Amino acid sequence: MERYDVIVVGAGIAGSVLARLLAEKGVKVLLVEKDEYSGKTTACGGLFDRPYFDRYVDDPSIIEQEIKRNVFIMPWGEVTYECDQVTVKRRKFDRYLAERAQQSGAHLVTLTKAVDYRVKSLGAVEVTLNHRKSRETRTVQAKLVAFADGPHTLAKANPLFNYEPNRPYWAYAYAYEVEGIPIDPQEIKIYLDERIAPWGYGWIFPNRNDSNIGVGTIQAEIDRGIKVKEKLFYFIEEYEKTGPLLKDRKIVDKKGGFIPMWLIQHFADDSQVVLGDAGGMVSPLFGAGIDYAIEAAEAAAPVILEALAHNDFTRHRLQRYEANLEDRVLKDLRKQMLLAKIIIHSLRFGKRFPVKILAAIAFGAKYNRWNKIKILTYPILGKPKPLTQDSQFLSHK
Repeated sequence: MERYDVIVVGAGIAGSVLARLLAEKGVKVLLVEKDEYSGKTTACGGLFDRPYFDRYVDDPSIIEQEIKRNVFIMPWGEVTYECDQVTVKRRKFDRYLAERAQQSGAHLVTLTKAVDYRVKSLGAVEVTLNHRKSRETRTVQAKLVAFADGPHTLAKANPLFNYEPNRPYWAYAYAYEVEGIPIDPQEIKIYLDERIAPWGYGWIFPNRNDSNIGVGTIQAEIDRGIKVKEKLFYFIEEYEKTGPLLKDRKIVDKKGGFIPMWLIQHFADDSQVVLGDAGGMVSPLFGAGIDYAIEAAEAAAPVILEALAHNDFTRHRLQRYEANLEDRVLKDLRKQMLLAKIIIHSLRFGKRFPVKILAAIAFGAKYNRWNKIKILTYPILGKPKPLTQDSQFLSHK
């Protein structure tokens, strides 16, 4: 049986960064990717804060666009934030990260799906792998397994990592790439309007030669009858703020998928850790997850190195990873979860209330008190106006 120190399931952002950090310290790592290359299947728009890019990428050609402004467009007007962000194409960015992990010493296997695992004893985990073309099955062993395999993670077999109660808060998004850049290439635009989705949004993210456009909403809204693909076509062809920009543009790529926008309860157990999308480390307000995935990998790596050094793979030891996550990721995401719950419950007062609540709270610094009242009562008191002199800086984290 092949033996490793650590098996990382999923060569997306979280998994590849973790594998690289461990391999650079001499850890024997197996990095398992189900597709023929990392990033082939994602539902992501590919927008995140520039400092995270600079930490792990030294090839500037991976950047599609440098983004300096986020523009949030609501029924009554816009608010704009300054930022330092980039857009990337995930099939290039994720592939680069996986190859860098491989160059650092991790053993990368592709077209290979982890289909089962069991913790035989502390420091002895067996993972069953299935090659998706040859159908050959083999079992490999490691001292620890790290699950970075996305929303439908294999870790769900462990009750501690159960995500089923969170499913109503997950989102589903369709993202297309269309020819051309219909907006300022240094801006991204996010459209919040109940006609797109009572709780959800549409977006336009510029790339180098094309644009990533999409629509997403939470599973609870889909259960109520919203059809996300129909909303995307409405966004492209009929919505008055985007139809003139997007209609008749050639579609060059299509993708879609679940976005697990809600934290699971635990992230470590005996000989196991969970990170990134597999742990629900995604903003429940805007679906951003790249920054959080990198933070999770950075939080996990030193704890795994300590566990290997002390030959201690108990849950007690690995819970130090959860402690590292607290300030890096969890406090921020829990605050967003609380706000998201308030927004979701506001639906009982009408389809326009989620956007109103979001604007009044999340964008509150952009409005004085009177204009916040105007937001909540719109359109009765007229259109609210943001502060004219405000240059707030926006970060995903």
